[in-house]
Amino acid sequence: MTSIERFVEKLNKSESTSTRHANPETGMLQPSPESEAKATSQETHIDFDRLEQAGMLSPNQANSKLAEEYRAIKRPLLKNAFGQGVVPIAQGNLIMVTSALPGEGKSFTAINLAMSMASEMDRTVLLVEADVAKPAACRYLGIPEPKKGLVDYLAEPGLELSSLLLKTNVPKLTLLPAGHQRRNSTELLASSNMRDLMDQLSRRYHDRVVLFDSPPLLLANEAVVLAGLMGQIVLVVEAGKTQQSVVKDAIALLDENKLVGVVLNKQITGPGAGYGNYGGYGYGYGGGQ
Repeated sequence: MTSIERFVEKLNKSESTSTRHANPETGMLQPSPESEAKATSQETHIDFDRLEQAGMLSPNQANSKLAEEYRAIKRPLLKNAFGQGVVPIAQGNLIMVTSALPGEGKSFTAINLAMSMASEMDRTVLLVEADVAKPAACRYLGIPEPKKGLVDYLAEPGLELSSLLLKTNVPKLTLLPAGHQRRNSTELLASSNMRDLMDQLSRRYHDRVVLFDSPPLLLANEAVVLAGLMGQIVLVVEAGKTQQSVVKDAIALLDENKLVGVVLNKQITGPGAGYGNYGGYGYGYGGGQ
């Protein structure tokens, strides 16, 4: 059993009687006509009210319990991203957020992390919709899904990356949408164009964190391909539901040298404290049995 599996087992045992919220991966709000109109302007407007209604973090909640929970999650990620961790990590500012199975809260976690990191004084954030088959970030954020994005950039020579990036009304947050679904999306993500893009995203801005909202590891080959290009991986595990064997199978798909952080999602964080979407965080290395 790896250190990650021991971490998840310990936290799962501690909350076996917990009460959970509705699945944060379902029931996503559709963009309003007003938000669609705003998205056509130069600056794409994220609907903060919709985020809050969905139980997610917005810039208006800097003093909330949820904001504190995500501060605890982001701090080790940021240290590793910018060479302040115990061990140097190549391209540590490329961070993939994934899960073993659908519905565990990976998109919920990715967006909350993006919002939290964008509040840093000296960091900028690029959130990439890398779950091409089921992109969720734009819908969560209350904006229409653009016609072109990541996959189109990889498939169409000459397409400018800058034309695909959405500058938002969160000053330090930019979004790269998924783009068109394509049958060869796995091959595109494994292409030299993708490797070149990752190198560009990692090196172009010294203060940038790039967060990838990835497909679930046990559902899509794209997730395993993406994992090989990342500096850090955040594995979201649904507390009290995801079986240990499932977590183990997901971890086994990862390179044993990859640094993996686990977010235990949908767990009560303490007596009388109410419900917290984050229940624990731990590090270990992927791969192996």
